[in-house]
Amino acid sequence: MEAGLFLAVLLLACTPLHTSPTSADECKFLPSTQDKLLYKTSQALSGCVSRSSMEGQQEVHVLQVKIKEMQRFHLNVSSAGRTSLPKRAVLFVIVCNESCEVLVHSEESDLTFASDIHVSTLVNNVLVTEKVNYTSDKPIVQQVKDHYKGITSFTELENPYHIYFRLGEDASSPEDCIVQPGFSASQYLQAEFLVPKVKHCKNPHAQKLKEAHILHMKQAPKETSFQPGMVKVKVNVVCPEAKLLQDLEILLILQSQENVTWRVDMKNNGAILTRGKYWLSTFPDMQMNGRALPDNEEGLTGLAHEKDFGDVAFYRDIPSASHLTIELHRCGAEATPTTPTLIHTPPMQDLQDILIQAYVSLNTPWKCTDDTMEIAVPRSTEYLKEDITAITLRDTGCKAEPNKTHFVLKRYLGDCNTTLESEAKASNKLILTLAASMKKVEVEFSCELPQEPQLQLYQTQDFKWPSTTVLQVNKTAYVQISFRSSNAQTNLMVKECSVQVATQEPQRLLLSPGASHGKAVTILPPKEATLGRELHQFSLVYTPAGGRPLPPCATLVCTLTNGSTTAEASLKVTLQDTPAQSLGIEAVVGITFAAFLIGTLLTAALWCIYTHTRPMAKMQPVSSTTPASESSSTNHSIGSTQSTPCSTSSTA
Repeated sequence: MEAGLFLAVLLLACTPLHTSPTSADECKFLPSTQDKLLYKTSQALSGCVSRSSMEGQQEVHVLQVKIKEMQRFHLNVSSAGRTSLPKRAVLFVIVCNESCEVLVHSEESDLTFASDIHVSTLVNNVLVTEKVNYTSDKPIVQQVKDHYKGITSFTELENPYHIYFRLGEDASSPEDCIVQPGFSASQYLQAEFLVPKVKHCKNPHAQKLKEAHILHMKQAPKETSFQPGMVKVKVNVVCPEAKLLQDLEILLILQSQENVTWRVDMKNNGAILTRGKYWLSTFPDMQMNGRALPDNEEGLTGLAHEKDFGDVAFYRDIPSASHLTIELHRCGAEATPTTPTLIHTPPMQDLQDILIQAYVSLNTPWKCTDDTMEIAVPRSTEYLKEDITAITLRDTGCKAEPNKTHFVLKRYLGDCNTTLESEAKASNKLILTLAASMKKVEVEFSCELPQEPQLQLYQTQDFKWPSTTVLQVNKTAYVQISFRSSNAQTNLMVKECSVQVATQEPQRLLLSPGASHGKAVTILPPKEATLGRELHQFSLVYTPAGGRPLPPCATLVCTLTNGSTTAEASLKVTLQDTPAQSLGIEAVVGITFAAFLIGTLLTAALWCIYTHTRPMAKMQPVSSTTPASESSSTNHSIGSTQSTPCSTSSTA
């Protein structure tokens, strides 16, 4: 409702108006030094591209900048536009007609710079170039090509504020870089310019905190990042060193050719008048139609005055552009108001609340499964003034965790004070904390619950959330079938369940009506319904077919019936060998001692066999002093040991 109210305010501005010229006594246009208008375009004074540097050691890009009212500009270099060609070093030759400073922003490591084809050095990411004194009658393009044996691109710009450069080479480019006037560099470059002359007028009889900004663009852009004729307009109200002015109302008037389509990003309360169609960034799916507008300063200013917007800023002579940004410096007083009526008057709902609620509601960052509620909200977005620093549900203990881009949360459906409106919906509340103001914005939401049967796998018999998709082999697993229905008399029956592995092994039946198949499957007693679901549960032990390798995955499939209606639930699972049990220290010591004992006995047995079966030639001679009884005993023993291998050999 709040989002609709905001839209109504915007649409109100599109009603037909009768314009009246304003007199010179009411308003005098003067140059403005506080506010800024920036526009982006890929249109250059002149330029060209070629493939003549592809055989060299580096890309060579030439920027020739004409400086008039600014002596400093930014250069942002990115490799996002690189082709599949091998990455090479990059050289920028920057030539200014006056001394200038270039603030370089890049994460690329292979960048070098030159000024008038002499290598320059970056100091704290700032490149200082002196006024060029040409020593040759050759154009700078030809000088660079002769010196570096090739050139990738040449671009001539006048008073750029920020240059966004995408590196890369194109083998389909012309062989020679032939300079063309009015060159479109959209393939590799987009430049941002500051409009030098902004006219401002003020009507002393108008209400406060209401101002109009009129943009008059010469022609529609031919190439944009959106579509032909699309222009993105952004209004930023800032106060870097003090409190931002509150309750500022803005009228934005956009005039150009009829085929221009505008995409407007404006957070402040106000109205929009355009000649062509337009979208609001906070409502990207809602296109609104423009209307006929006067085509001169007097008529457009009179239009603003009829809407009671007495403060008017007029921006004219804007060339073809894809992006327009108005930056307004508006600071409010720090002192507390002294009028009692102002203190006790209830304020209107902050527009930021409305925008956040509308943005979140339109993007629906929540999802409900059979037993979970999940959210994923971006940490920052261009549609909102402030980043989000924290998100909880209605139960503030249910806090979303931030990753690099989003706040994410996944919780059991029965937690976090989630309520079931019916068997079809679950409801909760997002509480968003804004980073700068620490203000909390609440967004009520509901998500649909699945009505089809669900199949879930658990590793413990208490079926404790969350479920799993890993089925361990030769170990008891627990399967749950759940079903929701708006009909409380539903009598759900499980017709059969089976498991199908990914190989050619035939489907294995687990359950049939009222009975299990085999000792590996056990039907569990009925369980009380939870979260509005009827539950059926059983356990199983999956063992692969004998002699076959373990397949990587399988699918559990259950067929359910409700009278004449049949439904199916399936779950893909990963098969996993049951991990071996770890051994205690006593077992390790026992095994070690047993291995040592067995080794000792085997060694003794081998030594005994060796000493009783060695050849006669290797025996030591018997001493002549040995007693007769010992000699005969020894000879008999030797004779018996000599006969054993033979008998054994013959037996064998």
